Amino acid sequence: MKEFLEKSLQQNVIITEDKEIYKELQLVYKGRYDIFKVKTNGILWMAIQPKVEVGLVMLRKDRAKLEKVAGLNCAIFLEHTTFYIKEKMMEEGIPFVIKKKQVFLPFIGYLLNNANERKLAPVHLISFLTQKMLLIAIYERWRDVKVSEAAEKLNVSRKSASRCFDELEYLNIDVLGMKGKSRIITVPDDRKLFWEQIRNKFRNPVIKKFILSEDIKLDKRAGITALCEYSLLSDNNYPTYAVTKKEITASGIKNIRQADMSEEIGCVVLELGYFIDFDGKGLQDPLSVALSQTEDEQKEERVNISTKEMLEEYVWLRD
Repeated sequence: MKEFLEKSLQQNVIITEDKEIYKELQLVYKGRYDIFKVKTNGILWMAIQPKVEVGLVMLRKDRAKLEKVAGLNCAIFLEHTTFYIKEKMMEEGIPFVIKKKQVFLPFIGYLLNNANERKLAPVHLISFLTQKMLLIAIYERWRDVKVSEAAEKLNVSRKSASRCFDELEYLNIDVLGMKGKSRIITVPDDRKLFWEQIRNKFRNPVIKKFILSEDIKLDKRAGITALCEYSLLSDNNYPTYAVTKKEITASGIKNIRQADMSEEIGCVVLELGYFIDFDGKGLQDPLSVALSQTEDEQKEERVNISTKEMLEEYVWLRD
């Protein structure tokens, strides 16, 4: 942070950790933040840097508390953040420094440095292509994968892959880095922890469910049927198949009569936003199987246990 600040402010910056201030604060501050004294051009101020992910409400409250205790202006040091949090902090006049990206220190008259800031389109829901890319990156343990390599792996255009990188950046999913002037994806070594941290960013890949009176015997298996293939769980009396959004029209499934409540179910077909053919066996990939489950399925103990076993065997412990 020191080097970036000196380059941005064009002056010497002295940063020292303030260990004494913790004595005047609740114990939780020590576990939540590193706290620094900063001196720029003779002006002394404070900075807090979160050790863990901290939301805007808590950041706002804790920064104000530290300012009151120290009697000095206080900025927030961040490795990265969401566009929403950044915009809200600017709107509220909260000083911050985003490493290698932006400096906003109104108390010393430095309002904004946009030199390294990319203009990104707002993302409110992760796209299916970006979700597919991220899941493949987890399975394949991507390291330093550039946009061009990602496009090749997904068989999409470089422009489409670049948009996926933009989405990941906007959604603050911590896999992006820089290698020279190129953006790269590197998945953390602890993939299970990473999955738990970002799972709420993903969406259910199921767009629509078709319940048919006869088994139309498709090649791709998904949902509970796929889970049963990965575990010892017994399948329903009917199979569950998958068809992607791109395939749905050509498949003719929309024109097949669906079973009514009095009929036996022949099969269920899930229209999916994407399909990752795990190991080339026509099975929906394990992480998407977990994401595809309904609330009722998630509440079933046997399904829950089988899902955990599937992820452990086929994802987390797999070389």
